[in-house]
Amino acid sequence: MEKMMNSLLSWLNLTCEDTSPLISEMMDHRVSFIKGLKIKIHLAMCEVCLYYKEQLGIIRNLSQNLGREDFPVNINATLPAESKEKIKKMIEANK
Repeated sequence: MEKMMNSLLSWLNLTCEDTSPLISEMMDHRVSFIKGLKIKIHLAMCEVCLYYKEQLGIIRNLSQNLGREDFPVNINATLPAESKEKIKKMIEANK
């Protein structure tokens, strides 16, 4: 069975080295149908890459949540009058 899976992977040219960047790309962007199919086939047969995908997902979620905690969005934020004046002067000087 392992020989058959290895030959199928080589026929589809789905090495772990080729698949890992595609996993990352798939998380950030929409991928083509063929790329998505290749990734799914590889993940169905490769526990290492499946584990990598799960770990990458955890890291991604943690980093997104950490960023939200460190820099909460303040809708009512305004520039101090002094900063506004400096910006105005710089704009006028560059006209």
